[in-house]
Amino acid sequence: MDQASDRGKNSKFVFNPTDKVIGIIDDAGDAQAALRDLMGAGFKAEQLELLTNEEGAQRIELTDEEREVSVHIIGPAQKPQTYYDAPGLVAQIEQELKAGHYGIGIGTTDSEARERVREILKSHGGHYINFYGTWAAEALEP
Repeated sequence: MDQASDRGKNSKFVFNPTDKVIGIIDDAGDAQAALRDLMGAGFKAEQLELLTNEEGAQRIELTDEEREVSVHIIGPAQKPQTYYDAPGLVAQIEQELKAGHYGIGIGTTDSEARERVREILKSHGGHYINFYGTWAAEALEP
């Protein structure tokens, strides 16, 4: 088992999407490439979160730099807990994670940065890309 799996294997986390762009990427290689491109675009590892299940964590091979990204692994019986009440948010993300897909979250409130993130995620097969502000969610890409 790699370090990413070790870091998040038994972690209980509260999913906090506030002030983040979050998108789903289905393929491990695309998720890794998206993380690389996001860091290349100037986003710092501490701004990035990767959410997946244990199977997904075993498929992705993160470089040393990418290992600084916060990785959360959801177990089969675990649900991502959240205090954010956007209709369908947790159910959609939970379904994607249990399918072995990757949720990538990037902390940013700047509209230009949100657009850069959307473009990068979309270029790597990203879908269900949304920005979650303090009081409302904004769909950036279906």
